[in-house]
Amino acid sequence: MTTETGRRGLLAASALAPLSGALLPGAALAQAQSQTQAQPATSDRPLLIRGALVLTMDRTLGDLPRGDILIERGAIRAVAASIPAPDGAQVIEAAGRIAMPGLVNGHIHLAQTMQRGLSTEHSFVTYFQQIVLRHSNRMTPADVRLADHAGALEQIAAGTTTVMDWSRETSSPDHADAALEGLDAAGIRAILAYTTPPIPQGANATEINARMMAHARALIGGRLPPRVTLWTCLQGPDFVPLEPAIADMRRLAELGVPTAIHTGAAHYANRKPRLLAQLDAAGLLNDRLQIVHANGHEEDEYRLAGERGVMLCATPEVEMRMGHGQPVAFRAAEAGLRVSFGTDIPSMVGGGMLPQLRLALAAELNRINLAAVAATRQVPTAPAVSAKRTLELGTIEGARGLGLDRVTGSLTPGKRADVILVRADAPLTAPLSDPYGAVLLQAGAGEIETVIVDGRIRKQAGRLVDADAPQVFARLQARAAEMAEAARN
Repeated sequence: MTTETGRRGLLAASALAPLSGALLPGAALAQAQSQTQAQPATSDRPLLIRGALVLTMDRTLGDLPRGDILIERGAIRAVAASIPAPDGAQVIEAAGRIAMPGLVNGHIHLAQTMQRGLSTEHSFVTYFQQIVLRHSNRMTPADVRLADHAGALEQIAAGTTTVMDWSRETSSPDHADAALEGLDAAGIRAILAYTTPPIPQGANATEINARMMAHARALIGGRLPPRVTLWTCLQGPDFVPLEPAIADMRRLAELGVPTAIHTGAAHYANRKPRLLAQLDAAGLLNDRLQIVHANGHEEDEYRLAGERGVMLCATPEVEMRMGHGQPVAFRAAEAGLRVSFGTDIPSMVGGGMLPQLRLALAAELNRINLAAVAATRQVPTAPAVSAKRTLELGTIEGARGLGLDRVTGSLTPGKRADVILVRADAPLTAPLSDPYGAVLLQAGAGEIETVIVDGRIRKQAGRLVDADAPQVFARLQARAAEMAEAARN
């Protein structure tokens, strides 16, 4: 439903639907949720979500004021107003819940979960000095496994079902294998971006790079866990001289997988004018490239990148705090790029994707309003960016921005079942007037009651179902304290 009439119709119908069932007294509500408290569904057991207000993020299907979602063997089989429960199915009674696709995090340094909170007061320079050089470069494979497991659980708890892990900590094949183990243990859908390792002084760069490439090829050839895809990543030409950076990008291109680079921030020490045009001249501006941040490129370069099929990820909170510049995701999407949002560095920010999407909307409206006031002394009479559009960029468009839109990002039959249920009856969300606004502008991780990844329940009744989660976070706390002490010495 894209028209205002359609939106009002959805809201009116939802008022008549059994949405108020979630407002039952405690005992009755507990009884209604009893089936939700059962054991997590397996991929062999059908799962029926019944009676939710469904935001499919599929423009053909539209939204359902009261709908059911049938999941079988990890895939969405049907979305309709009413679906009979198959024999042996687990049923989630979802009245009073908003069902929608899981959120997509297009850029996060997931292993930095171990350094959570250490960058609270960091600038860009002190972040690199204190986190990258004194923590990231010293993490063992066991550290990376633990931090990726814990970080992925955090993302699931906040409603994210897909992450792109830009892992500067995968500095050896053992580190990469450990990151994959952590992601697999958490059960999240993920892209692991494998980095080119640092070359110690006097070491054989050719041999080290060849080892990394051989290992990456073996992973691509069939050694990846389920739900995980492999990319590569580089700091990129804005950090080093152009020719060595291009040589690295061409070498990684031989793997045939996407490469992610950081570009375009105002404070990058080696920032290069017209970088995207230079990459295009080198044949490297294509649909296997993701540019991250990319705040300061020329408008014609964004259009060129859009024509070439380039992906872009914006991380609004970190970009505005650290001086990268105005987030450009909405402008980049208009220019034709495939766009996602990300959280970036867990050492500074957390809370999943909803805070980032909320901040992105506010930043873009502020940019538009300031320009309008400067030109006419008045702000626009209607917002130029909607809550629905922003949630699209956090789900289906975010999946497209990672090349995964045929797999996830919408509640389309045939796609994998990555679904979240958001409470619409909670103190932060009731009364429900606009479901898109309720999710984007009102809800938080606490209102995300159920998270399903690849057909398996990973969070239910507001809690992670991973029995090992308490031990994972206890080990994370202990190891983080050890690393912080070592960094002080």
